[in-house]
Amino acid sequence: MSDTIALPADTSPLARFKEQKSASKGKKPEAKVTHASAVRMALESDIFTGRLPPGSPVDEEAVAERFQVSRTPVREAMLQLIQTGLIEKRSRQRATVARLDLHRLIHMFETISELEGVCARLAARRITLSEKDELIRVQEQSQAALLANKQDEYARLGRRFHALVIQATHNNVLIETTDKLALQTVPYRRFQLRRNGRPEANQADHQRILDAIVAGNEAEAGDLMRRHVTVQGDVLAEYISMGEAQALV
Repeated sequence: MSDTIALPADTSPLARFKEQKSASKGKKPEAKVTHASAVRMALESDIFTGRLPPGSPVDEEAVAERFQVSRTPVREAMLQLIQTGLIEKRSRQRATVARLDLHRLIHMFETISELEGVCARLAARRITLSEKDELIRVQEQSQAALLANKQDEYARLGRRFHALVIQATHNNVLIETTDKLALQTVPYRRFQLRRNGRPEANQADHQRILDAIVAGNEAEAGDLMRRHVTVQGDVLAEYISMGEAQALV
């Protein structure tokens, strides 16, 4: 009997990729979801919904066969999941789904909320005109993606919004520190957007943060961003406490 986990058949992220690929024939696509991104998002979904419980081995060959792709995008997807802490890979050992430390998760969101709050405060003071224009453009694109129910695109643009605010601090030490921790929270942030009403609430938060930054209101921008990120962690914690993600504990 093989010790390779039997991966489930649900491949909605890949299905969206195939639909996009088919729809893009003969015209330039607005945005591409790569094979690696589709595989990563599907594995994230499997982990958070318990299809791949903590400690489960994840075999490259089985994943590649499931998604009908080569092992190269699978390796890329798994590397991204290792970087975010969802998958563990020790030397000469097979990759496995990480066992989530709930206390560490809470501490991560507690820390990143303060860091991004500082970033928003400094961004309100230091952001350039071109950076303001880009932040406004991303917010408008996010609104369009939300209305069109393009969930993956909306999540990508949401991360872009936060990245722009962080970059607008013009503080390399703060940027490096925040980016490093933010990377570990990305899959959790994407997951909490699946809760009913969360995308709309998230979009409204971003609009208020944008308005404060554009107006140069440092204190308000910082406070809004801190509360925004804290709520994201709270939503995930509530999800876990309700027992809907038993595989995470």
